Amino acid sequence: MKTQPMNITPAEWDIMEVLWQWSPLSTAEIYANLQTRTDWSIKTIRSFLDRLVQKKAVCKDEIHGMNVFKPIPQRSQCLRQESVSFLQRFFQGNPVSLLRHFVEQESLSDQDIARLQAVLDKKKE
Repeated sequence: MKTQPMNITPAEWDIMEVLWQWSPLSTAEIYANLQTRTDWSIKTIRSFLDRLVQKKAVCKDEIHGMNVFKPIPQRSQCLRQESVSFLQRFFQGNPVSLLRHFVEQESLSDQDIARLQAVLDKKKE
């Protein structure tokens, strides 16, 4: 059974990253965690959390009278979904085109090339 993508925005992804690392967290704890990286108000974070709850990416529980939030899917699940979406949108689902693009466009050290070669060799087995 194929699941529908959650379509998590980049801003929502920032909140998810915090929750994947430290959940469960209250809105204030998420705010404190993001304060050095964003200029979002606590109200903005609440709005993002409401959207994530609606998308079923985050669940809201009450602990000692305080709302706390936890991610529902694992990071790896969301990363896989986002990767597939990116591959479809920009490379017509062709992973070779994606890899070729990055290898040709980015500067790679000998160590980077060796690591990529090791991954490809392992995949071949």
